[in-house]
Amino acid sequence: MTNAKNEEQTQSGTECTLPPNPKIDKLRDTVLGRSEREEKEIIEYFEWQSNKGRDDDDQITVRHLEKMKTEVVFGRKYALWDVHATDGRWWVVTNPTNLYSQTEFPSLDYLLSFHIGLMARVASRDARKAGRPDQDRFAAAWRRWEQAASAIDNASEAEDFQAVGMKCRECLLTFVASAPEYVELQDGAVLPQRGNFKEWAELIANWSAPGEHSKDIRTYLKQLSGSTWGLVNWLTHTSNAVAIDAELAMDATHHVLEVFSAAVVRKESARPDRCPRCSSYQLASFYVPELEPDPPYVTVCQACEWESVAPRDELGKE
Repeated sequence: MTNAKNEEQTQSGTECTLPPNPKIDKLRDTVLGRSEREEKEIIEYFEWQSNKGRDDDDQITVRHLEKMKTEVVFGRKYALWDVHATDGRWWVVTNPTNLYSQTEFPSLDYLLSFHIGLMARVASRDARKAGRPDQDRFAAAWRRWEQAASAIDNASEAEDFQAVGMKCRECLLTFVASAPEYVELQDGAVLPQRGNFKEWAELIANWSAPGEHSKDIRTYLKQLSGSTWGLVNWLTHTSNAVAIDAELAMDATHHVLEVFSAAVVRKESARPDRCPRCSSYQLASFYVPELEPDPPYVTVCQACEWESVAPRDELGKE
């Protein structure tokens, strides 16, 4: 019946004409409800990942993309994008962002399940890593904390949890071991013994947060270091310790390293409160030991990308 109808239309001069396929590069302009800012982020991420190690004349580019769906799982929102690139079609899933070939993952729903599971495993692994920009400044102490974090995953008996406490204790001692190299003591001050963590922590607090305006910070640093030192020593000598005790000691040790590292880095780098170019407060200081300036820090504004210039570098350019 269809053939007869087509023949009739042909004979009457009313043959149906299918519209041509739209050009893929122009298709995005017809998508309703699109966010150019979101698209820009996905395009930049995809092309950055896809062109690692490629020559300039062999770059992969995005031709078209559409957000296919969003889904919330345990309070976290995932956005799923269909990306048409010059090397094929891909899925890009956010939060955290990753890309997958549609040839290997033809089902979008299956891909989301795979992505959530993969990211959960990555997050579990990364939770046991220091992952701070100032980690290099106190690499030895952070490395010992990671060893404690690794040990707790395999701990099951009281003596295992006690061992975690011992590792945390060693971590704190390692942190203050280098304090004599940078802490400026008052005239006539007596150096504490190497193993006296509490006194060294108080000296670091006094040096890194001086003055009346930093009184509360200084008090907090001292109280935090003292209570954490007591906790890890208690765990080390507790024969009936349980898993939560080890977790508390490990988290408290991490927090001490975090806040004391930040205080030391801020003091040593002489970081200003605001960016001298755009007045933003989004400043971060990075410890770069291979640089010539002493102390070797670079301060970066995350708002306008301003970078500090060390006086020694300025002299070298003249």
